[in-house]
Amino acid sequence: MADNLYLQLSKGMEDYNELTANSLHYFKDEARKAFAPICSSFGLHEEDVTLTDTDNLFQVTFSNSKIRIVVTGINWGMNTDISFGVNTMDSYLYSIEQLIKARKPEIPIAGSQVEQLFGYSHYLMTYAPDILQGEPSFFNQQEALMRQEKENARIAMEAEATRKISEGYLKIDTLFGEPVWRKPRPLLSPYGTIKDKFPNSIDVVFEDDLLCFEQYEAVVTNWKIELDEIVIKDEVICEISTDKVLVEIVAPQTGRLIWLLEEGIVFKFPGPIALLD
Repeated sequence: MADNLYLQLSKGMEDYNELTANSLHYFKDEARKAFAPICSSFGLHEEDVTLTDTDNLFQVTFSNSKIRIVVTGINWGMNTDISFGVNTMDSYLYSIEQLIKARKPEIPIAGSQVEQLFGYSHYLMTYAPDILQGEPSFFNQQEALMRQEKENARIAMEAEATRKISEGYLKIDTLFGEPVWRKPRPLLSPYGTIKDKFPNSIDVVFEDDLLCFEQYEAVVTNWKIELDEIVIKDEVICEISTDKVLVEIVAPQTGRLIWLLEEGIVFKFPGPIALLD
């Protein structure tokens, strides 16, 4: 019986893989058909790149000496993404949604994945012939906007850092990206001391089902509540970062926060990060 079940599962997986492969080839062929008018009118060709389809993803790239267009889609979803930019080494590719914000079509592009492919191709032919001809003005404008956004973000971060330092926050550099700011607090007692004092207190533990077979490192990046405050069950109390994810932690029950692991301290999880009385 177990052998029959295994054979059925294996056959089912083979059928699924074959169906997925056929679907990916179908979507790629439709992408080629959809963008054939652009290739014909503006001298683009499909790049001779060998791609491995993973996670039901398909991708087709069309280019000439001036522009590159990358068509990406997902077999099991409705989404199709078009990215394009000047065809130079390490050039940035912009989403077609950025162009649509600047040049809105009369009719929004919608429908099935294949309908989206043909819709985006028609949109580019209608609203962006200058870009398809290699005119770089749009890309120059987008690059200028990106530089301005980065500069604005830098200024905002510096202002925020100045404010936090003036309020007594301590800056902690971590392994997981942006630095963490630790809030000014009185010296905290160790976890064991508080647990002995409140033996019936509830541990707030960070666990990750996807990483449960090993111990990984994490840091608390932001506490939403403070010591001695009351929290409600399922209320978000803090944010935790690992090298893979940023996670919001909720209170397992209603209670008073009597101990917490401070921001920026690296800990192994699963492990306690707070105690609720």
